[in-house]
Amino acid sequence: MAVRDFLQIGAVGLGIDVGKASIKAVEIRRTSKGLEVVHLGQQPTPDGAVEGGIILDRSVVAQAVSSLLASADVRRRRAVISVTGQNVLARVLRLPPIPEDELKQAIKWEAERHLPIPVDEAVIDVQLVREVTDDGQRQIEVLLAAAPEGLVMSYIDTLEAAHIYVEAVEIGALAVTRALRSQVANGTHAVIELGASTTCVSIVANGIPQFSRTVPIGVEQGRPSTGSGQTDVVQAGMAAGYAALGGLTVQLRRSLDYYRAQFGGASIDDLILCGGGVGVPDVLEALSGELELPAIPAAPFAGLVIPSAFEAASAGNSGAQLTVAVGLALRGMV
Repeated sequence: MAVRDFLQIGAVGLGIDVGKASIKAVEIRRTSKGLEVVHLGQQPTPDGAVEGGIILDRSVVAQAVSSLLASADVRRRRAVISVTGQNVLARVLRLPPIPEDELKQAIKWEAERHLPIPVDEAVIDVQLVREVTDDGQRQIEVLLAAAPEGLVMSYIDTLEAAHIYVEAVEIGALAVTRALRSQVANGTHAVIELGASTTCVSIVANGIPQFSRTVPIGVEQGRPSTGSGQTDVVQAGMAAGYAALGGLTVQLRRSLDYYRAQFGGASIDDLILCGGGVGVPDVLEALSGELELPAIPAAPFAGLVIPSAFEAASAGNSGAQLTVAVGLALRGMV
């Protein structure tokens, strides 16, 4: 065990992912055995409370979050949360080497070119990625992440109403990349988070997200039945999910072509799918066929210590649906 890991024993992270169809929570603690999942759970989001990444009924969602944490026996009251939506973005930018005191202004100018909203209305975060040499010229790569301030505050206010202190707010694409760090460490991957009302596609090259885009098309698998077998609601949800795939593949293909054009015909190795839409039968095969790339499910629990009580919930498609929550819980620990 590395010295850094030893010093972090006992560190705890709680990630809460609020979506249209469900709310997910994962709590992870660093132990002498490694990073261990200590609590997890998910439950349906109340109808009409969240749409397109926007919380429409804060009090109802706050009650649902409180209910989920109670049912999952989560007592921690500090969490990392995520935001998503069409006005949320992550993108790697290349800039000439400039003094640190000038970097903020340079990033603001670059953000104005990429953001679909006024830069003064956005929350912006910047991370230095690396220094590169292009055509003999030294440049720096920075990761720009931005989201509307009003959207961020609505999530913070909602969690505070559930008596949760928000330690950090991330865009979903960054949380997903962290959760899938072993899957995306090498090569170039299109990571597709299939939500109920939106889909986020991120291109990740050697562990670094190059850009992300959210499209207003979701793949909803229907809500769980309270009885035995599938209800008409579940079946209707699956039918709607299949119907959405046609329009979705068009948008995904555009995103992949954009990346290839921006990076001189760069190749993409595969599709990695996560989110609730992974539960729609044959969705991996459908997207693989349409986009002509191999498709595999996300494995966010790889490398984590999983107690036997959580083995079923963390495996396969069920585990892939918790990818964002896992990535949020891991912030600061990997």
